Amino acid sequence: MNKKNNLLLSLAIIMLITTLIGIRILDNGKSDKMGSVSQNNQYEYTQLTGAVATSSLINLGRTTLGSVIITEDQAGAVVLYDATSTAAITDGTYSTRIADFQDAQTEGVYTFDVGLTYGLMFQSVDGFSFAGDWTITYRTGW
Repeated sequence: MNKKNNLLLSLAIIMLITTLIGIRILDNGKSDKMGSVSQNNQYEYTQLTGAVATSSLINLGRTTLGSVIITEDQAGAVVLYDATSTAAITDGTYSTRIADFQDAQTEGVYTFDVGLTYGLMFQSVDGFSFAGDWTITYRTGW
């Protein structure tokens, strides 16, 4: 009877070790990672501070616009486009208006989480240099 108990105990230990190894292989170390998105899917950002040009291409190609964080009111209206260039905005090809921020927009966080096909383009509507303090979050792809 003692040999039978030892054999059952040994088999139980072997099954437990095999199960733990199997769980670790299937998990593939995923539980060790912190954060809410995979490493290749995190948001990038661009900061627009002080006087910058009247237009700027932030990202070209498929883009996800995450948010616009305004920490200082801008002087002048600003529009964000899904566009490849200012020429595309001017002639209306390959461009779509995504957001329109009026003169002296209120400080705050504006969340979008929207997919763009062509790219993310910033344009000062009144033709003057942008003079606010913004952070725009985005990621490549969607």
